[in-house]
Amino acid sequence: MTFIENSVTIKEIATVTKRNVVEVEGECAELGMHVGVDWCGRPAVAEVDAQQLVTGEARRVREHDARWAAHLRDCEDWTRRRDEAVRAGHERVGADPRQGPEKHSQAREAAIGAGREFELTTPVPLWEGVECGNCVRQYSERDAKPAGLLDKARDLFAAGAPR
Repeated sequence: MTFIENSVTIKEIATVTKRNVVEVEGECAELGMHVGVDWCGRPAVAEVDAQQLVTGEARRVREHDARWAAHLRDCEDWTRRRDEAVRAGHERVGADPRQGPEKHSQAREAAIGAGREFELTTPVPLWEGVECGNCVRQYSERDAKPAGLLDKARDLFAAGAPR
């Protein structure tokens, strides 16, 4: 066992929280807190850990972290499914580089349409009721028709951009 300077014994925490020593030790193990010994060899934790155990802050942080990790997994899954829909939209047209740029443009537009459709019909995972931006919409925020390079150049020159 390691000596912990400025420690609080497990028994003192159990007394304050009106639980038994075994429950407090179990919670320490569950939360990953180091249990060492105080100056006379009794099981103890650091003062900061003791304060977090007594107030419940350690458990709240642990539960928050678990919910956040689940939210990030949901966002990754949403993004993966959206990418699969985009890929399927592209493959439906079957763009083959040998078929020329027109076929490639059609496949690209089909992919963008499939992505837009997925984003509009599949809600993004919310973080505690709020859309936090972890699932970035790429297609439903764009214009319906993708502008090509020539269209963009034409628009710039029409607006009076210097040549």
